[in-house]
Amino acid sequence: MNLYEYEAKEIFADYGITIPPGVRITKPEQLAGIHFGYPLTLKCQVLTGGRGKAGGIKFGKDLKDAQALAKDLLQLSIKGIKTDSLLVEPKVAIAKELYLAVTLDRSRGCPIFIASAEGGVEIESSGKVVTMPIPYPFHPYVARELAKQLGLSKKVLNKVADIATKLYQCYDELDLDLAEINPLVITEGDDVLALDGKIVVNDDSIDRHPEFQGWEKDHLAGLSDREARAKMLGLNLVELDGNIGILCNGAGLTMATMDMVKYFGGEPANFLDVGGGSDKDKTLFALDIVNENPDVKVILLNILGGITACDEVAGALIEFIKQNPHRQMVVRLRGNNQDKAAEMLAKSGLKLIPDLETAVKEAVAKSKSIASTKEVAKV
Repeated sequence: MNLYEYEAKEIFADYGITIPPGVRITKPEQLAGIHFGYPLTLKCQVLTGGRGKAGGIKFGKDLKDAQALAKDLLQLSIKGIKTDSLLVEPKVAIAKELYLAVTLDRSRGCPIFIASAEGGVEIESSGKVVTMPIPYPFHPYVARELAKQLGLSKKVLNKVADIATKLYQCYDELDLDLAEINPLVITEGDDVLALDGKIVVNDDSIDRHPEFQGWEKDHLAGLSDREARAKMLGLNLVELDGNIGILCNGAGLTMATMDMVKYFGGEPANFLDVGGGSDKDKTLFALDIVNENPDVKVILLNILGGITACDEVAGALIEFIKQNPHRQMVVRLRGNNQDKAAEMLAKSGLKLIPDLETAVKEAVAKSKSIASTKEVAKV
């Protein structure tokens, strides 16, 4: 779950990371009640990157100018996402910008610091990126060593190291996927503060954190309607450009199935992982949401029954095909209660294909046959 900048900064402040004073507004008239002095910084609050390049950050020289800018910004859409609010802060006199983040390095199997002496830019284009594994338990010397490698010294080194330590504590205690400050600025008075921030909360950890529960509904901007509805039910759906709807359980099995579809010449219309332990109702919802995509010509269901019982899935399939008798389906079910599922599907007329490669080839062939028939019909 991605958080808005103002939410990330509130969390940073809770952990003792210095941030500029700020107020979130939804109407230009609210600027009259803000007394930070001018110029003011006005920043669109949207859950997407590239805000600065899209004109989503402006500086108001006085109240009249700031209100005119706020009116324009509150009508701005960035990458298709409408701006609902602005974060208003005093303009900061910047002497130097840094980049600082904590995330998980899966290859090393541990969290890492990513830092750069060049902040405020796309980190991929910086030639001065430093990465550093973070030991467990954490030791503050790691943060000081990081600050040294950024070329810092004396009081500024200690301040940056202190913020790096607090950023790691925030990442660790809140089960984050990413805690990022960009830019982390050193002011002309040698203060160090987080001028912008990004936090990504691990979706699977939200149940452990009451402070985030109920937030998901307000943080779905940028997702399609189907993707948002799926997420609210705990399904991982990513829509793609192909015509084979894919429904599996487990991210690895879903990706492997997609790879096989591509290998045999097909095009996936989506990635949909229903997760482990899905019952009949949840599976039926997943089938319906894949079926809603008008580009889907064939649904390929590949479920490995472990916690999920194959007969529960078969029950959903039978209900689905009653409601959608013309939908082309290819079904592979293996595992827990597989024989029972096979009996149920045989009575419904649905064919069960035990071998994955055979199932994928059939789904690809059906999708091409339907597409070819439609092309001929157009001629």
